Amino acid sequence: MTAGLRQSLRFLDHIHPLYMLPTDPLAEEVLIPGFQVADTVDCMVGFFSSEVLASLAPGLATYINASRNNFRLIISPLLRAEDQAAIEDGLEVACDVADRLLEEFVITKDLLQRHTLKCFSWLLREGRIEIKIALMKDALFHPKVWRFEKGEDAVVVHGSSNVTFAGILKNIEQIAISRSWQDTNQAVITKKLRNEFSRLWENNDENCLVIAMPDAVKQKLLRNYDSTTPPTEDELREIYSSASKISEEPSSYITTTLQKPGFKVPGWLRYEDGPFEHQGKAVNAWCEAGHRGVLEMATGSGKTITSMIAAHRLYQAQSPLLIVVAAPYIPLVEQWCEEITPFGLKPVNLTTYGGGAGRARELQKINRRFRNGLSDVGIVVVSHDTLCTSEFLGVVARFDCPKLLVADEAHNLGRESFVANPPEFFEHRLALSATPIRQYDAEGTEALFDFFGPVVFSFTLEEAIGTCLVEYDYYLHPVHLTESEMDDWFDLTGKIKQNAWRDKEGGKPDDYLAKLLRDRRALLETASGKISMLESLLDAEDIGQLKHTLIYTSDKGPDQLVHVNRLLSDRNILYHQLTAEETANRDLTKQIIDSFQSGEIQVLTAKRVLDEGVNVPQLCKAFILASTTVERQWVQRRGRLLRTCSAINKTHSVIHDLLTLPPEMESGRDPDTRSLVRSELERAREFAGLARNAGRSGGPLALIDEMVDLAYM
Repeated sequence: MTAGLRQSLRFLDHIHPLYMLPTDPLAEEVLIPGFQVADTVDCMVGFFSSEVLASLAPGLATYINASRNNFRLIISPLLRAEDQAAIEDGLEVACDVADRLLEEFVITKDLLQRHTLKCFSWLLREGRIEIKIALMKDALFHPKVWRFEKGEDAVVVHGSSNVTFAGILKNIEQIAISRSWQDTNQAVITKKLRNEFSRLWENNDENCLVIAMPDAVKQKLLRNYDSTTPPTEDELREIYSSASKISEEPSSYITTTLQKPGFKVPGWLRYEDGPFEHQGKAVNAWCEAGHRGVLEMATGSGKTITSMIAAHRLYQAQSPLLIVVAAPYIPLVEQWCEEITPFGLKPVNLTTYGGGAGRARELQKINRRFRNGLSDVGIVVVSHDTLCTSEFLGVVARFDCPKLLVADEAHNLGRESFVANPPEFFEHRLALSATPIRQYDAEGTEALFDFFGPVVFSFTLEEAIGTCLVEYDYYLHPVHLTESEMDDWFDLTGKIKQNAWRDKEGGKPDDYLAKLLRDRRALLETASGKISMLESLLDAEDIGQLKHTLIYTSDKGPDQLVHVNRLLSDRNILYHQLTAEETANRDLTKQIIDSFQSGEIQVLTAKRVLDEGVNVPQLCKAFILASTTVERQWVQRRGRLLRTCSAINKTHSVIHDLLTLPPEMESGRDPDTRSLVRSELERAREFAGLARNAGRSGGPLALIDEMVDLAYM
């Protein structure tokens, strides 16, 4: 084993996936080495006893002395009498442990083993061990989870064992090990348990009160634990009731601890150096611009995290602070809520409250908490549609505090319902978009910049690839129109020319002309040869190994998607479509995406629902049967595929693009045929420009050169 690997959690790659205690040496093979290497160690457990620290001394001593982070525990209020005394010593008494035992404040293996209780007191007093108490009304807080983290890697130990001497070294227990880098399922487990710990640590669980240990001691919430006599429901109710009554008294010291969110930037984020240093630069640029402006950042470069860091920077300067996040689609709203949680906040998803009255009630709750001093930050997530309603804006306007609007995929807000009545009462404004310029809509673009401010930071796809995004290979597959399809195309083109006068406002045709343009584009997107071309491409794949694949079909009619689904079904490829119909059901959407991420579903078929924002980093291959002429869609689709994913060891992505061309490339050089080729050429050039295989044999340049000759020569 190399020294470099020993500095990484990946040196635990060889350990067993399941340990049976006490036969298997969990402490020696997993817990102690984990402490020795990890930067962060968290634990949540039903029962805790400090005597176990002696058996973990070789690792814990290293962690305490090497890591800047504390060892954090969430436990039940049931403790041995001697541990309660040690805690009280550590929290309330300036005991002489440091003077007599802890020379130069260095914890050693021998010291921990010989003087466990006194060292435990000292570690609490110095803040190197942080403990919070979890209280449930009539149930036990009973998880058993250790989480070791270093960089992007995490090892989670979870099973039946409590953190007691008996639980680790005597009882028959079963323990599973999950390593984030090994496969998708383990990555999901480690991420979910990290988020769950963060949610509990910040007291964001409706069914569980989580209280800092000093408050639990002060309010006498701890109870003696005797392993032979488990607590009764009445005893649990009594403890919970005591804590609840205390938390409701505005004058109580514990109120602030229980109620105030702990808005903070997670310690595991690196945003000022490394692959994501552009995030720190973006935050600085926005702050220097007076907390207004547009961040033009490539899809996959971390706009959500960047905006939350920016919001935290503003919160440090101005509080109380109301944060309103607006996103275009429900799946994106829900994704925002998930990604906000690690920042110590409990976002309110207002799309779940049915109507204006329900949304108003939730906003009023936040406002009351501000007025009563119970909170100094609140965050709600809404759809763009809700943001544009006067009833929602009317309630938000009544908040007597600084307000921040974070608009995700902000280009969508160039519509009339927003720009006609922009919410000027938001003192602070942050717009996020990979493509803030609204193609064919200069007026809408100008209105957005007038409201949010100019682009204050730009991070292009070219800059992102190779740093925070993976590279990609790009393959072009020409699909030639049939003679009858070409005749239809000429017919529609003629009608469009005859009705060009209907385009009176520069890019805003009337309904009739708009329909002609849509019909012509639909003809190209749904060309009959695309299904047979996809069939050939799938036949060239190893179906057994096909996974994490996306197929984009046209949104200008359902037939193409139906044909694609049937093609996949005939080849026994496990697939699921993800359209507006599925995303209307939150639980179904989550189930589909989780199954796809784990590899249970091989292929997703979609129209446009995955174009904006939804984070599925496992995506590594796409077949594009249809694309519009809107450049923003190309940028977003490409970025969607380039997100990094250590869970599947993703190194690059592959894009297969099906281009629609005339029946005979050499036969027609009339202006209309040339314009057809140019409409497809623009996208092909854009994608090929950054592809790693652009000039290689089989790459896209040969066909692009042929198209250029036809379009311009």
